Amino acid sequence: MNRQAPIGHRIRGRRKDIGMTQNALAKTAGISPSYLNLIEHNRRSIGGGLLMRIAEALEIQPHTLSGSEESRLLSDLNEAASDPVFRSTPIESREFPATIAAAPGLIGAFLSLYRAYRSGLDEINSLSERLSHDPFLTEASHSILTRITSIRTVAEIFDDYDDLSKEQRARFNATLVRESQRLAESATEIFNFLERGDAGRPAASPAEEVDDLLYDNANYFPVLEDHATEMRPRIDPEGGLFLTDLINYLENTHDIRVERLPSEEFPTSGHKWDADHRTLKISRALPITSARFQAARMIFRLESPETVNEILNRTQIDSDAGRARAAEALISYGAAALLFPYDVFLEDARRFRHDIELLQQRYAASWEQICHRLTTLRRPGAEGIPFHLLRTDIAGNISKRFSASGLQLPRYSGACPRWVVHEAYMAPDRVIPQFVRLPDNSEYLFVARALRTGAGGYGVPRSVYSVMIGCDTAFAHDVVYGDRLSLDRPDSAVPVGIGCRQCPRNDCGQRAYEMSDTATAQIAV
Repeated sequence: MNRQAPIGHRIRGRRKDIGMTQNALAKTAGISPSYLNLIEHNRRSIGGGLLMRIAEALEIQPHTLSGSEESRLLSDLNEAASDPVFRSTPIESREFPATIAAAPGLIGAFLSLYRAYRSGLDEINSLSERLSHDPFLTEASHSILTRITSIRTVAEIFDDYDDLSKEQRARFNATLVRESQRLAESATEIFNFLERGDAGRPAASPAEEVDDLLYDNANYFPVLEDHATEMRPRIDPEGGLFLTDLINYLENTHDIRVERLPSEEFPTSGHKWDADHRTLKISRALPITSARFQAARMIFRLESPETVNEILNRTQIDSDAGRARAAEALISYGAAALLFPYDVFLEDARRFRHDIELLQQRYAASWEQICHRLTTLRRPGAEGIPFHLLRTDIAGNISKRFSASGLQLPRYSGACPRWVVHEAYMAPDRVIPQFVRLPDNSEYLFVARALRTGAGGYGVPRSVYSVMIGCDTAFAHDVVYGDRLSLDRPDSAVPVGIGCRQCPRNDCGQRAYEMSDTATAQIAV
């Protein structure tokens, strides 16, 4: 399976658009024309200084040539191709890179169509389950069948008996009218129930739109970074940005009170914004790290609406739900940029060798906050390690996903059961590293930790989720979690896949689905 992103067509297309010859670009980039020709035909990958020089020569941003969009298309195509719907018409994965290079728009349209299919299929399955178990629908269905039976009985009487008296006909007519009205009322109730959106679950498109926004921007938003840099000295000239500093700023600058209240008033999120009384309410059970982050989010929400809208207006997110979700994601990004300044945080991450727990202590932050920030260090010329991040709940549902490492992350199905993101649930709050090898022989360092949220009184349910971060083993010597793993011994790597449907490993004891024809074809590639 070829995981190399076909970005050569972008270089060739941009070069031709600005009227530059292949020889001229090769000379400017400091390589031979023959080597550039290989790059433009996707036979060589680029990165580091060469990528920067080519991007500068073509007068485009380096992330345009990062291959993130192509990698995402490859990942989604591989996952879509493993769907049983294509069993009778298998898709050859070896053809994907060339197809993306030749017709990226067509591939995007195909994936949009596949997403619509999956969304419709999920809704049908959910509706089917709801029709089988929902008490209202069960009662309404029984009522409709009863009315239909009554109407049919009356109709059969009229058809079989011609000698009915006037009084009998009147009585049966009244029954017919009454049951018809009740049938119409029952049917109307069902239609109203379905139209309210109570049946079925919401489409996944808003989450996918946010995923695409992050991938399209390499999870790096310089305008938000710049705005956070401007805001920081206004809030606290000394740069501490402790919770008290944020609370004082909200009160003095925006006339907003911050209250810590008993946890029983916050059944779900642990915080609530009361716009009428201009009060940010935070549960006493919420950790200080989370309370501080919520205060920073409120400041960014109040002072950066134009900046957030500027980014949203450049996207192709059309749905209100998608824009609202994307706005919240950008506000969280801004809060992280405010609390964890880019340059200082990058320097500390390198100094601590990306020891997340030491970074937590240094920045008074949570595990997940630090992991998120590490994935956003993508400033051209000052990049951090290209990490991937995945968050799941205990049922395996994926709630957050981003990859700059080259690792494909599943979009439509669950992750490989051998990934340490699942194992972490067996030892909550313990950091567990893992050395893995994928079917294409690429190797990655995974680090996962299961976390508990939602503290309250006795008997109050608590949520558990797992956050995994990782990178290509080429960067493992800069990450402390690789020190105790035998990365120099290939046989010590755990053989994993992306997901069961697209995995070609036929000797895995944890396979949940039969091997697809696409996965079978990958074995020979």
